[in-house]
Amino acid sequence: MRPSPLLTCLLLALALAPARAEAAPPAPPQEAAPAASRVAIVEADADDPLVREAATRLRAELGAAGFEVVSVPRARDADARDVRAALERAARDEGAFAAAALFRSRAGATADLWIVDRVTQKTVVRTVEVAGAAAPSVMAVRAVELLQASLLEANLLASRPSPGGAAADSVAVPDDVRRWMAPVRRQAAADPAAERPGMLAGIGVEAGLAALQSTGGVGPALGPALRLSYGGGAAGGGVLPAGLAARLTFAGPTLAPALEGALGTVSVRQEMALLEAVWALETGGAVSPVLSAGVGGFHLFISGDPLPPLRSATGEVWSVAAALGAGAGLRVTERAALLLDAHAIFAEPRAVVTLGGERLGSAGRPTIAGFLGLLVRL
Repeated sequence: MRPSPLLTCLLLALALAPARAEAAPPAPPQEAAPAASRVAIVEADADDPLVREAATRLRAELGAAGFEVVSVPRARDADARDVRAALERAARDEGAFAAAALFRSRAGATADLWIVDRVTQKTVVRTVEVAGAAAPSVMAVRAVELLQASLLEANLLASRPSPGGAAADSVAVPDDVRRWMAPVRRQAAADPAAERPGMLAGIGVEAGLAALQSTGGVGPALGPALRLSYGGGAAGGGVLPAGLAARLTFAGPTLAPALEGALGTVSVRQEMALLEAVWALETGGAVSPVLSAGVGGFHLFISGDPLPPLRSATGEVWSVAAALGAGAGLRVTERAALLLDAHAIFAEPRAVVTLGGERLGSAGRPTIAGFLGLLVRL
């Protein structure tokens, strides 16, 4: 009996089906998503509730930004001086582009933030004052801001190749970090002074001239002046807030024209030293107003040259001085500025110059002092 044509076609189709399935090309493999950049958080003070909550919030902030966060325990017996080494080791061992640590400082309601950046090879240490229920959130947000600030330099250098064609930094900036830093980079490009250190930031040395003129007739007098200052940074880090500085001012000896009287002449020499609080109002431009107030000491020395038969004599007066000043600073470079300011100095007791009972002049009620100097930040 011969099979029907319909049955023959059905058997042939079943025989060819496996061959067609085997001949079908395999589906292309899906590309794996790039791994997120990693940030290591060193658990410095895990027993402190405030620091522990702040570290948790920091992990949440970085995780929400798309980064992989890993926690690295720190030995309980490790010294505070080993924090930087622990951060650098954590960043290297975990393959992280940055590492951070938070721990309570000795001052109590403050926290020290340590951030090491493998791209710029720098460690940033800042002290943040915190208080109240929002303290952990403030610490976490400030840590993220400091991390962005430390990466800003690397983000800018990454687009600026070195003359030899090699990358300017030793560790490439990850793509997701570039995207994260894009708003900060645009802000810095729009406002170049946003990340610029203050005029009085850090340690500064100023050398110049001092001019003294008393309303009591002593002066004008000219002499050298030297100033040493320490100020807060642009981001408000360090002991002092941004724009505020402590300054030591030394002026003298200043020499003035001799005072003349009916019985002869008197030579006058003046010196002073002041401890001042200085505030530089950053305007974003090249010129910034500067205000100051301070206390210190004022010294006036005289040498008389009377007519015969009177004999020459010397005398001196030491006074406590208070000073108020105002002026302006002109940026010459990022680390140098010209400062010009004037002070009104009030001394107690007031120095009075006499010769043979004749009053020739006085100083310190007030004495106007002008300073012109070149400030260099070290």
